[in-house]
Amino acid sequence: MKRIVTGILLIAAVVYLVLWGSIYLLVTVSLLISLLGLWEFFRLSEAAGVPPFRAPGYLVAAAWSFLPLYDSSAVRILAGLALLVLVWLTITLLPGMDRIRLLRSSHFATLLGVVYVTAPLGLLVWVWKQDDGPFYTLFALVVLWSSDTAAFFIGKNFGKHKSSPRISPNKTWEGNIASFVAALLVGLITARYFWGGADGLYGFAEPMALAAALNVAGQFGDLAESALKRSARVKDSSQLVPGHGGVLDRIDALLFAAPVLWYYWLWHTG
Repeated sequence: MKRIVTGILLIAAVVYLVLWGSIYLLVTVSLLISLLGLWEFFRLSEAAGVPPFRAPGYLVAAAWSFLPLYDSSAVRILAGLALLVLVWLTITLLPGMDRIRLLRSSHFATLLGVVYVTAPLGLLVWVWKQDDGPFYTLFALVVLWSSDTAAFFIGKNFGKHKSSPRISPNKTWEGNIASFVAALLVGLITARYFWGGADGLYGFAEPMALAAALNVAGQFGDLAESALKRSARVKDSSQLVPGHGGVLDRIDALLFAAPVLWYYWLWHTG
């Protein structure tokens, strides 16, 4: 019950923020989430035996959080860094490793934490501030929320075949498939009722393809954070969110999906 109540309150707050918040409020919230997520990441790093440089990490994260207010070229740097981290973590996960050997030095752990947590949130804020940005931002969030809910309930009640036993023993193929189908349904419903110009097969294909890409990225983001926690030998990144664990436990999928949304936006706008 605590998980459900907390989830409803968080969703309501985020929807209000996306639809009616100001850019300064979004940047402030993004900064807060970034610092809390980075604090959790640094705790995982320390638990894995590599103490990060906390103060420089927090300062750089704070500075980067304000970039969406200014030069778009700086945001492109964030996008490039975020993409590199996304691809690198994904390739690391492909062999089915139960420990990501990424915390090799304090310098690297500090930089990785800042890029992994802060850059994607900055990209999300940048998309939000564009024309129709709130719509695309909310679309991405609804895709991830629906995917996560479907994976949780189907996996818990019907999941029998483990999909990643070495990284996340509770994940099942049934849950993964349900997550993907839920994302496609969100794309289909959005195309039918909300997506401007969704006329004919191509009109439906674009939002459904974006939903599918966001879901796949989100699932890899979930796995990446699970591997990070396994490296630190902890169950949750923290207990900051009642019934849900920590901040990273709630935004792990978003950290991988946000760069996908950003690159889609670049393609969409030419």
